[in-house]
Amino acid sequence: MMALTAVLIFFFINVMLLVSDIQGTARVVNYAGLVRGTTQRIVKLEDAGQPQDDLLKAVDSYINGLRYGSDDLNLVRLDDDEYQAKMTELASYFDKLRTEIARVREVGYENTDIIAMSEEFFGICDDATRLAEDYSQEKASALNYLEGLVIIDIVGLVATFAVELVRAVRAAALNRELQNKVYLDEATGLPNKNKCEEILAQEQPVSAEAPVAVCVFDLNNLHTVNNNFGHEKGDEYIRSFARQLGCVASETCFVGRDGGDEFIAVLWDADRAAVESCLARVRANVNKYSEAHPDMPISYAVGYALSSDFDEPPTMRELFSQADKNMYIDKNRIKTAEAAGPQREQR
Repeated sequence: MMALTAVLIFFFINVMLLVSDIQGTARVVNYAGLVRGTTQRIVKLEDAGQPQDDLLKAVDSYINGLRYGSDDLNLVRLDDDEYQAKMTELASYFDKLRTEIARVREVGYENTDIIAMSEEFFGICDDATRLAEDYSQEKASALNYLEGLVIIDIVGLVATFAVELVRAVRAAALNRELQNKVYLDEATGLPNKNKCEEILAQEQPVSAEAPVAVCVFDLNNLHTVNNNFGHEKGDEYIRSFARQLGCVASETCFVGRDGGDEFIAVLWDADRAAVESCLARVRANVNKYSEAHPDMPISYAVGYALSSDFDEPPTMRELFSQADKNMYIDKNRIKTAEAAGPQREQR
């Protein structure tokens, strides 16, 4: 009996250690995706002639935190050789990318290799994120295995250790909840990039009998909010939009944060009218929020794609790509409208 108790204690300690690892790894996965999303934004803005020194410093701090851990960012260091090697490669390539960005400022992006280098960097980011996810999954699998052993041990002690059995059951429930957090964006409470990518990575084409729509949202003016009010307000800006978008989520409408200031919605069994209705509800929610918060109104661009508009059933990734293109069309329209507004006032 004492041996079973000692084994149970051993299992419990290991479960707690694994739980701690899973919690820390979830943030690592989020920040690995944030490095990619933020760098993508930097490249776009730098190509447009808008220097992003603050964002470059932020990405550099993220990379250092992902490599060595960071108390400021609440990041842990992953004890995985393959992941650490990839992060070393990522840090080295980011230095090269920064040098190329400096050339962009001098001679323009058309005369540099910034596009090809950024794509290479994004590939390294994706590899690092995947390795972090694999590490997290290994810990989750080990946790599942330990849970099984804990249950077996508890069965042997159930007659005399009823209290310990109750505690172990509660711990098992907590562990399952923590595993789900691997797919949770802690900043907004929405499903995170891992979950978004899981949906978008489905290789089978969408069924013609069950049409699907993908919507892509991208916040406007986040850089302005960060510069004028600070990054805490920028985070609040992102969370505020996430809350408005989350109001339309349902069994047939998935919404999630795809990294940085980008979000997606996936509507199943949806036609154009259903998509337009969904977007109208998002717009109404945002307008209501903006009226109540005139100091920091929300502005966003959105584009969507319907599987029924394709000649051949598309994959989810193809739907996303088309929706992303349409979102940028909307973003350019908004920029043009905003630029024209002050000109009309000057006249």
